[in-house]
Amino acid sequence: MSEMLFTTNDAANMLRVDKSTIKRWTDEGKIKCLRTPGGHRKFKADDLYNFMTEFNYGKELNQTIPEYFSDEFIIRSIVQKKEYNIFHSVCFSAAIKGKKDELIGLCNKVYRAGLSLALMFDHIVMPTIKKIERLSAQNKLSISEYHLAQNVLSSAIVQLNESLPKQEKNFKTIVCASIESGKNDIELKALNTLLEIEGYTVLNLGSAMTAESINQFLIQTKPFAIFLYTFNTEIREMFYEEIEKIVTSAKMNGAHCVLGGAGFQSNSSIDGLDICSSFMGFDLIQFNSAKEFEKISK
Repeated sequence: MSEMLFTTNDAANMLRVDKSTIKRWTDEGKIKCLRTPGGHRKFKADDLYNFMTEFNYGKELNQTIPEYFSDEFIIRSIVQKKEYNIFHSVCFSAAIKGKKDELIGLCNKVYRAGLSLALMFDHIVMPTIKKIERLSAQNKLSISEYHLAQNVLSSAIVQLNESLPKQEKNFKTIVCASIESGKNDIELKALNTLLEIEGYTVLNLGSAMTAESINQFLIQTKPFAIFLYTFNTEIREMFYEEIEKIVTSAKMNGAHCVLGGAGFQSNSSIDGLDICSSFMGFDLIQFNSAKEFEKISK
């Protein structure tokens, strides 16, 4: 799929300047652009954001998020063009600088502009987490920057959950857990938010749970479903036996068992169960009864 591009008029609206100013800045080399066969300028989201970052355009000294993001038309335009990379670039910058309130404000604006919560997590939050993990592994982030960014993202998701409107309670309880020792449980908190927005009561057990402790919890609570999340990009064989124990226990206790997360991306099924490799995958599951569920397309 080809990358969607912004027109000169789009760029002018985003930066709140005249089109002639945009043309002058491109001629001066301040903003990169592509040229169509007819000579028209086209702009990538990353190039516009790089310009704003380099020249501190539209930002006060204590701001991370450009002022133009207060314009709902601009936010909606970026969402409609699916240029999510500009959002996760800003999200990353806010996270490592500890700008939690700015990050929450951005997420709320993007949500109001029509981006679903699942797509927000898939295309803004998760790329930010991956970038933080990658830079940390390359020693390009200090330990303090790494932990600050993780804490800001985690807190932002919790507060986002509290601020967004929720569907009427459906009186169904879902357990979320991971048997892995994840460095953080941001993904589980995001999943928690996604489900609570839809009206479910969520019991988040966190990461590093044993199969035995999860099974005991299933016996005690008799939930409607359990979402078992894995963070690793590849599932080691040691997890299969643990997962099978939980799946068996879930069935015995009348609960659906849904497997998901990055660790399942390369696996289409486990014992015939459907797999969700993204938050959008979770969002596409519609539970219909205590005995079955089906995937629906949106």
